[in-house]
Amino acid sequence: MVKSKKSNSLSAYLFLLPYFTLFFVFFFFPAVTIIPMSFTHWNILSTPKFAGFDNYIRMFKDPYFWQATFNTFEYTILVTIGLTTLALLLALLLNQRLRGRVVGRVFVLMPYVISSAAAGIVWKWMYDKNFGIINSYLNRFGLPTQPFLTSTTQAMFAVVFMNLWWSVGFNTIIYLAALQGIPEELYQAAEVDGANSWQLFRYITIPSLKPITLYVTVLCFANSFQMFDEAYIMTQGGPIGSTTTLVFRMWNSAFSNFRFGEAAATSTVILLLILTVTLLQFKLGSQRGEEV
Repeated sequence: MVKSKKSNSLSAYLFLLPYFTLFFVFFFFPAVTIIPMSFTHWNILSTPKFAGFDNYIRMFKDPYFWQATFNTFEYTILVTIGLTTLALLLALLLNQRLRGRVVGRVFVLMPYVISSAAAGIVWKWMYDKNFGIINSYLNRFGLPTQPFLTSTTQAMFAVVFMNLWWSVGFNTIIYLAALQGIPEELYQAAEVDGANSWQLFRYITIPSLKPITLYVTVLCFANSFQMFDEAYIMTQGGPIGSTTTLVFRMWNSAFSNFRFGEAAATSTVILLLILTVTLLQFKLGSQRGEEV
């Protein structure tokens, strides 16, 4: 019996070994090495030189950094709220016993199958001011042409909308699985007591989905905070830096200006911000769970 348990444990560790290998090589090790790198001046061609807090001082004095920080939080908040709300609504709809709901689930998840880079290219064409399909239909209805990706007030919302279309399917599937895990007896007992649809949703569905909502929110925040592909492909951080994010600034510092120490400092700030907000989300989620 003891040997059987040991062999099962060994098999489990062997199955987990590929994942942990990739995690340490591509995530943990880079995350650890960027911290000492952020205290150096390094252009990848020469030997790193210790710079103290010079990279951080220069970064915090740079208005471009604060603009990128504001853009990152704006994008993250819009995407997180939009994805959480839209995914829940779609999951509630697709959980109903309606004809064609299986086909609907497939169509909702299909955009997520393609890469974010491919989605960005497609939507860049669609948003185009001269030959984009969206402006083409606006003109057919007598509406003026919109400079979606060249306007400082519209570019961020255009990128956000593209991301909602691309990634809402993944969160919808998570919510859908959670909805199907709620015992049907709870709804039946509440209906016997005279509860209406809104009361069922408010007092059964929402409380039952709180752990999943916390998970989806944290996942959306972490992914959105690291947005790069969409801005790089669709707007190149423009116009006038209105869609420049912290990750885009980090990439620009490293691969355009060859300031890898400064890029590491930006990356460290990103890591600390994500960690801080994630811990706050978990703390607030646990407090609400205790209240319930």
